[in-house]
Amino acid sequence: MPAPSAVTSRIDVDLPEWLVVPAPEDVTPEWRAQVETLFTVIAEVDRGEHDGEQPDPADESADDEPTVFAAARHVDTAATIEDLLAFAAALEPGERLVAGLGVPNRWPLPVVVSVGVVEHDTPDLLTLAGATGGLPTDPPDVDELPEHLGGEGPLVTRHDVDDEGAIWASVCAVRRQDGVDTRVLWRTRELEVVPVFTPAVVALVGSVVNGAAA
Repeated sequence: MPAPSAVTSRIDVDLPEWLVVPAPEDVTPEWRAQVETLFTVIAEVDRGEHDGEQPDPADESADDEPTVFAAARHVDTAATIEDLLAFAAALEPGERLVAGLGVPNRWPLPVVVSVGVVEHDTPDLLTLAGATGGLPTDPPDVDELPEHLGGEGPLVTRHDVDDEGAIWASVCAVRRQDGVDTRVLWRTRELEVVPVFTPAVVALVGSVVNGAAA
């Protein structure tokens, strides 16, 4: 099938698992208020304080589903929203920011989504996913995306060191389908979160629905 000349896309995700962050010009006071309320509730749930109820230490059922990252943090909801909006404002044209909210005490996890038509000079899939970089002593880990996501493409996890000596992990999934590339990229210095959040990054690829523009 030939590649379309243009493409439309939507990110088909729902709260409270994901938050699609709008461009700065699309932010409304209502959106800010709704997100601040949502963040407040999630933080309360993380601390076990939602609705003012503290967990009963004698209730052994509370241990049936242990929290992966149990250390509760103070969350400045207004500042967190501003950080996400600043991140979104700095993106390149055609990129969208989606924040993962499903990892307790580590949210929001910012993921960049981009969609593009495959051209004759479009890089190959491994290059798009970042498999050609990383630390010389730690080659990128490359897997194939699950078949149910459609198309084909790699999932690449790699590590880099920044100018300050901090190690960053990059998780990038690229799906090529019907002449359109969907790229999902998440970067973090919290390396312990990578195995927990990577399945959500992969699933996000399947939530990006593309179609030929009219």
